[in-house]
Amino acid sequence: MSNDNDASWKDKEPVAGLSAASSCIRLSICLDDDGKPPPSRQFSPVYTHQCFPDEFISGWRPMSSAEQLSQQVYQRWRYGSVGEASASIEEKHSSYRKIDGEENQIDANVLLSPACDTCKIEVTTTSSSSPVSNINTDEPATKKAKIVTFEEADDGSTQQLSIDDVVKKIQSSLPPIASVTINGSSTATEGTKSDGKFKYLSLPVGVVVKSYRRKIKNGNDTVEEGDFDGGFWTVLYLFRKHEDKSSDDGISTFRYSLAGYITLFHFHTPFRKPKSGIIVRVCQALILPTYQRAGHGSDLLLSVHEYAARYLNDYASTSTGMDIVEVNVEDPAPGFVALRDSVDYKRFVLLLESMRDTIDKLPDLKYLQKYPVTSKEYFQPAPDGGLSLASLLKITKRQTEVMYEIYKLAAVAKWKHGSKDNAQIQQVETNYRLMIKKSLKSHRTEELGACEGGKEEQKALLAKWFDQTHITTENC
Repeated sequence: MSNDNDASWKDKEPVAGLSAASSCIRLSICLDDDGKPPPSRQFSPVYTHQCFPDEFISGWRPMSSAEQLSQQVYQRWRYGSVGEASASIEEKHSSYRKIDGEENQIDANVLLSPACDTCKIEVTTTSSSSPVSNINTDEPATKKAKIVTFEEADDGSTQQLSIDDVVKKIQSSLPPIASVTINGSSTATEGTKSDGKFKYLSLPVGVVVKSYRRKIKNGNDTVEEGDFDGGFWTVLYLFRKHEDKSSDDGISTFRYSLAGYITLFHFHTPFRKPKSGIIVRVCQALILPTYQRAGHGSDLLLSVHEYAARYLNDYASTSTGMDIVEVNVEDPAPGFVALRDSVDYKRFVLLLESMRDTIDKLPDLKYLQKYPVTSKEYFQPAPDGGLSLASLLKITKRQTEVMYEIYKLAAVAKWKHGSKDNAQIQQVETNYRLMIKKSLKSHRTEELGACEGGKEEQKALLAKWFDQTHITTENC
């Protein structure tokens, strides 16, 4: 549990509904024909600072129910639970300090189409004044999204943003808007269907590379992924496949809605050792909240590696003909680091099983079986820097070190289960801890060098990093 002397909560990633601005906004995917998604498909954004500096909407606060939920989210995020003694009943995210005393409330409900190519915005307020909208809805939606401009509000002022400005700021992070409804008064863009219904995709975007089933509460969900090669970029899309039995001839057809995507940037590395080729970098990854915690992220990342494995054969006629030699990630968030480690470790274990009879040919894998867990040699770096593993799994050298660290932690846990020698257990745990800290020290020298408190501060920082790393590896 956190306290005033423990500021580790400041390093945590923000979560949906944490800030004042985030609690004013609801998003949902409209999969129902009536366009009214149930609460279970509604979610709040995580990051709102790009639209609203300091993550509050000047002059507005969330609806009462949303604000209460935001307070619970904050206490759970900071303290691990709601109602702990150290958590003040009035304590909320710092963004709420900017709107103390405000009585006007706002709720912006963003309805996303199944393909996420258009959206509708429904704004509800409790302002005493009657809002007047002058939003230009005469332009087609695809053009309108490109011409929106607005002045940034003074963060320190209490001047209330107009509803139009609130919508425009939200719009900057949304697909083209089909219509805007403010307190029940709706204005639709040119070309909007009179029935107001969103349309599905009739086919997935690009080429279907894989399909699988994921069981959900209401039955089986078949999801398909497509990709298209756009020069240096490739996008892997994740679609949900819906059966449509409404056709006149009685034959079932299918329609598709967007569930997530990963963007990949390709670049050539002619001097990479031991082999030159194409490196694929994961730049953005998104699973829509409705589909999160169901394993789709893992499957999508596995699809990236499957794509990398067959790149040469499938794309030789239209590309450089080079092999993909590495898949890495651009500035991964902590959650994605854990996802990548889990996926790579599963691939690593499967690789060891498949190479059981030929492992002697790979020195950096053989040493895992050569030394017992109780020896210091077991915790030494892999021979050849783990190049064989990096090449086989198409991962970075640093990521191969992580795989070895997770594998050794699992081996230590298994050995401890059958050992009764407490002194030896303590020595093995010490060997593992020293191995991790040595690795962290070699890869984070700049951060350690910036410590003004000298060796004691460096030791404390290494201890903190070790605890964070240990939690992540245990979860794999």
